[in-house]
Amino acid sequence: MNLDQITEPLNQRLARGLARIAAVARQLNWQAAEVAGLSPTQADILGFIANRPEGVRLTKVAAHAGVSKATASEAVAAMERKGLVRKYADASDGRALALTATAEGRRIIQAWPSGFAPIVAGLSQAEQEALFGLVVKMIRQLQQRQMIAPQRVCATCRYFRENVAPGTTTPHFCAFVGAPMAGRHLRVDCAEHESAA
Repeated sequence: MNLDQITEPLNQRLARGLARIAAVARQLNWQAAEVAGLSPTQADILGFIANRPEGVRLTKVAAHAGVSKATASEAVAAMERKGLVRKYADASDGRALALTATAEGRRIIQAWPSGFAPIVAGLSQAEQEALFGLVVKMIRQLQQRQMIAPQRVCATCRYFRENVAPGTTTPHFCAFVGAPMAGRHLRVDCAEHESAA
């Protein structure tokens, strides 16, 4: 018997497996959000804002969360009432508003448990590094296909030099810090990111 003929295609099995893993992580995140008195959308938005101490506009918040500007505005208003975020006039455009997390909002996010942490904890260091490389690749491809909001990933940063030392343990280079990088050093949300485009 040839199992390739009776087994559903690998891409379908992989997609189902990833969906199951994401469902577990989402459930863990929902439980953590409930404990913190937040909706899952509010928790996601708060994390995004807290990781941008320079402030961020509502349009970027909505794009990150994959929700309408109205939904993002409602979530931000609720968190503003809870004292977790604040609005202020954007320095680059006084007519626009920017958002930043309060000290309490940052405290909640710093203590936030990642829903994926217990999932990846069962993998060895080498397996985590291999999976991380694939995650970075998928984020990059999604961004190129405009299926995800722009991310502050190394691969799209003007300081990133990809594969300048092939065949070494640190093939990449970060011109911002002036240091060689291995795949495990790549970041998926770097505060120093500046778009290469």
